[in-house]
Amino acid sequence: MKKLTYIYILLGVAFFSACEDEAEKVTISSNPVAPALTSPGADGMEFVKADAATTIDYAWNEADFGFAASVTYNVEIALTSTFEGSASIVSSEELTGSAVVADVNAVLLSWELPINESATISSRVVATISDSVDPIYSEVSTFTVTPYETLIDYPLLYLPGAYQGWAPDADDAANLYSYNFNSVYEGIVYFDAAGEFKITDGPSWDVNYGGSVGTLEAGGANLSVAAAGAYIITADLGALTYSITATDHWAIIGDATPNGWSDPDTDMTYNGQRQMWEITTDLTAGELKFRANDGWDLNLGDNDADGSLEGGGANIAVTAGNYTIRLDVTNNTYQLIAN
Repeated sequence: MKKLTYIYILLGVAFFSACEDEAEKVTISSNPVAPALTSPGADGMEFVKADAATTIDYAWNEADFGFAASVTYNVEIALTSTFEGSASIVSSEELTGSAVVADVNAVLLSWELPINESATISSRVVATISDSVDPIYSEVSTFTVTPYETLIDYPLLYLPGAYQGWAPDADDAANLYSYNFNSVYEGIVYFDAAGEFKITDGPSWDVNYGGSVGTLEAGGANLSVAAAGAYIITADLGALTYSITATDHWAIIGDATPNGWSDPDTDMTYNGQRQMWEITTDLTAGELKFRANDGWDLNLGDNDADGSLEGGGANIAVTAGNYTIRLDVTNNTYQLIAN
């Protein structure tokens, strides 16, 4: 059902004495004219990594709500025409706007579209004048996109704390990432001892968050973990909530690794951008496995030497060299990359 909305603009007039307020009633059209996307064409979003720093230029026709108003336009993209899980890539008060290719590619990767394969996505322009007035939408356009492999530049937060000297600008400050480009940030952090930490919105203390009992507060009390270990930490800056949950910490062990088959194993670090555990280290000719929490209850090997892991699977043979090793415990895969 279409809404008929009235906006009252109060005009106060005073000249040496109080005067009565006057009101001008403005009627929102029951048949507003939606914007229409005029550029780019259907193939205007097909791009490759070499285009990362270039822009995709958008243009659209003016929306008409039935009276003169300041209109904000947003270009949205989504996997489907229902626009569930959509992302806004352009915001403008003009009839044009641009999006950087690398930023659009980051959204496509967050949707887990196949790398280097063409896909079709939907796009539309949304016109808004006020929270109290329904937005109006353009017709849906479709575009061909070809996402390329790169680290996604997710929005991030910093976690300075006792574990690294309370320095948000140091390289060893852990990060939380907004994988859906919204107010929710998540990461896995390994603490080598019980201790306190805080959350900052950049590599400084200008804006920082603490809190207690799952509630965040700007400038609040230090957060903490009660024991050494790896923890999944989430922070929702919109709802001002957080959670800290113990999880597995992964390492490599074997006669190919620096400490052989004996303790301690060789710890891996969680790479939040890749969402994988990883390590770069020298290996000797021999074998290795992955194990969690410094024990054998949870260990992974490769029965078929195909990059796919199985619980308690076979040892993984390697030749001598310097390697970057990545472990994806979500998909039970790994990579051994010779440097």
